[in-house]
Amino acid sequence: MEQSPEKHKWGILKNPFRFYQPLHFHPTSHYLLEFLIFFHIYILAAWLALREAWFDRADKRKIVRILQQNSEIECYVTVHHKSTTKQYFNKDANTTVYECDLIHNEQIILLANELKCHQFDVAIFAAGIMLAPEVRTSDGVELHNAVNVVGQIMLYELLQNECRRAVFLSSATSRVACFSKDPDFLSVYAGPYQAYASSKLNLAVYVNEVAKKRHVTAVCLHPGTVPGHLYKNANLVVRYLNFAVLPKLMRSPEMAALLVLHTIFREDVQPGAYYEDTEIVDLVEWMPEEERDRIYNTICKRIEMWMEH
Repeated sequence: MEQSPEKHKWGILKNPFRFYQPLHFHPTSHYLLEFLIFFHIYILAAWLALREAWFDRADKRKIVRILQQNSEIECYVTVHHKSTTKQYFNKDANTTVYECDLIHNEQIILLANELKCHQFDVAIFAAGIMLAPEVRTSDGVELHNAVNVVGQIMLYELLQNECRRAVFLSSATSRVACFSKDPDFLSVYAGPYQAYASSKLNLAVYVNEVAKKRHVTAVCLHPGTVPGHLYKNANLVVRYLNFAVLPKLMRSPEMAALLVLHTIFREDVQPGAYYEDTEIVDLVEWMPEEERDRIYNTICKRIEMWMEH
């Protein structure tokens, strides 16, 4: 379901490492905003690749091997299509796989009801879609916000009492995101780069606010710049590099998984924080408090709507 382009005003994070001054001359231009975010994301990606390569030199352990050696771990995995996971989980007796499409509220509710009989020491919310074309749900939520934000947060809300700790996979692109000042910002789409980065920023804001307001242990994490299926909607050049070149140069999925577990299991984990390479980045502090409240409350209201239908 597509909507005709509308003019929206954008808020800029107080991040010193960004250049959005041109947006002041045309604050409602989707094309200018998308270009600026595109530019920032690829500059950021180059810097992250160098930083992560340096960080990863110190630790090359394989998280898969660690998990296989611990027979007491039981895993409950939710995927979009079960067929894509058979090669990974079909021989693992400690893993149960569920299927769920996070843009369909009825599937989320059914899944939550199935999982409520369990208690989870750790819940990892890793759903993500990136650079998708302009698509909206039947109630008008833009696809990146539907999957990356509303869908998986709704699942967390339904299972919050069963989760001792939760980690949501965000992205360092949220550093260079802009936030829409539109009351219905969950429906806004200025372009694929804006949509992805803004959705990850919205996710980080929700996690920070829910930790403060409800005193739960939930954190956000950038797992690293990892080549993989997430880039399927990128342009041909990026897809080729992602397949043929970048896996040899950038962070491995195993190292990213290790960082996720290190972050959520650490004794000094700070609820509501956003982490990159074991360090806290004060991402949400770059946004005015009233805007954080607005984003959090809007997400909660949308989830309530999804639960009612």
